[in-house]
Amino acid sequence: MLPGIGVFGTGNTVRVLVSCLRSKGFKVEAIWGRTIEAAEEIATELEIPFYTNKMKEVLLRKDVDLVCIVCPPHLHSQIAVKALRIGKHVLCDRPAGLCQSEVLEMVHAAQYYPSLISILCHSLRFLPAFSQMKKFVREGYVGEVTVCDARVQCGSLLHDRYDWMCDDTMGGGLLTNIGSHIIDVITYITDRKAVRVHGMMRTFTKTTERIRGIRQITSDDFCTFQMELEGGSCATVTLNQHLPGQFSQEVLICGTKGHVTVRGGDLYGQRNDSTKEEVLYLDIEDLKQASLTMSKSSSASSLSSTNDVLQCHLNLTLPRPYMKGLVKMVGALKEAFASVEYRHCWVKEPVATAATFEDGQYIQAVIDAVRQSSRNREWIKVEIMTEEPGLH
Repeated sequence: MLPGIGVFGTGNTVRVLVSCLRSKGFKVEAIWGRTIEAAEEIATELEIPFYTNKMKEVLLRKDVDLVCIVCPPHLHSQIAVKALRIGKHVLCDRPAGLCQSEVLEMVHAAQYYPSLISILCHSLRFLPAFSQMKKFVREGYVGEVTVCDARVQCGSLLHDRYDWMCDDTMGGGLLTNIGSHIIDVITYITDRKAVRVHGMMRTFTKTTERIRGIRQITSDDFCTFQMELEGGSCATVTLNQHLPGQFSQEVLICGTKGHVTVRGGDLYGQRNDSTKEEVLYLDIEDLKQASLTMSKSSSASSLSSTNDVLQCHLNLTLPRPYMKGLVKMVGALKEAFASVEYRHCWVKEPVATAATFEDGQYIQAVIDAVRQSSRNREWIKVEIMTEEPGLH
């Protein structure tokens, strides 16, 4: 039996997630919004039977077994910890929190309740191209990893009005929302974590036609940083959101014997003794089947073609690689629950590759170090917090 779903959040990503969940057979039982009006509006649109602006009313529902947290980052930690403590599985959006201490609370809660699913929505891990890249790296296609290079070019992540995405202290910006995925996928592929970082963050767009006045935008719209990885290899990441209406992503892993590259959803490789790059994995899978099976109750799910799906998700700032990874992740969640007879039970193997809260704390440590490096203009050591502040 598949668990009932409770969703926290009312943003555009919720519409996509609800569509994905329903396409895999999950039933969304309840939704929470910051205001009762916002909750009612999206519940009506998506035909979700119960809505509220009180967190406990979703968490305490007997028909809710899996909580999906897709609200502003400053609420992630408190919802995740409360959910785990009352026996609910948790899928949490990125970033995990605003600081390491918040994420550490989530880590401790997950460790205390190991019988519950507690994963982060770093969906690139489930994109076939990256799964294949990890396989080729592990099997020695590139030899010893030396250099990683990731570049993401996209349009603005800002919404039509001032909200948390405009504020760097509230989790907005490229580093937390796109960079967190890249930090995670580099570690996932290479099995190496960052030891030191050196970064630069900039906010070039401080006002827009619709966001102006007293409050200015402080979230970064350009970010570049270097990571010195375990074992002596290094990584360079460049994030740029000054290309309206476009999205391109390339992740390159170089080694002593060759290199592999993911461009979009395809994987290419070339050994040092070869003169030509070869296709290692070509993403020919169509999203048409997923779009046709999505629940027709959602405006984002009543789509008739792959192009409609991609265009809709472009408008929702959810690029194709992340969308396809999300579909795969939700499919893995279904497999985790579908093979058992009771909805409270699950098997670990289908979601074994998902990012854990421990991974989220490491990612937050890197993000904190990049921010400090940008302020101080120097290399900063990545330090993982082991105790919550004030505890001894």
